[in-house]
Amino acid sequence: MYYFRFTAFDKPGVLSSISGVLGSYNISITSVIQKGRRLGEAVPLIVLTHTAKEKDVIKAVAEIDRLSVVADKTLYIRVEGKEE
Repeated sequence: MYYFRFTAFDKPGVLSSISGVLGSYNISITSVIQKGRRLGEAVPLIVLTHTAKEKDVIKAVAEIDRLSVVADKTLYIRVEGKEE
């Protein structure tokens, strides 16, 4: 499992863009949290995933960080433990 913190612009289609890239690398989302709402400004977008391969995570993050809807480099942390 992985924890991601994206810094993304708060506008329609952002989550779709990010989740599309994750999906193309076989990374499935468990939950999403968006704190704050400032339309057009960058806000934190927190995503927790199911189990994923680290090589896929690295490739996905590199691609997501190049998206125009992402304002800063993505923070990601592997989460140890059993999935429920």
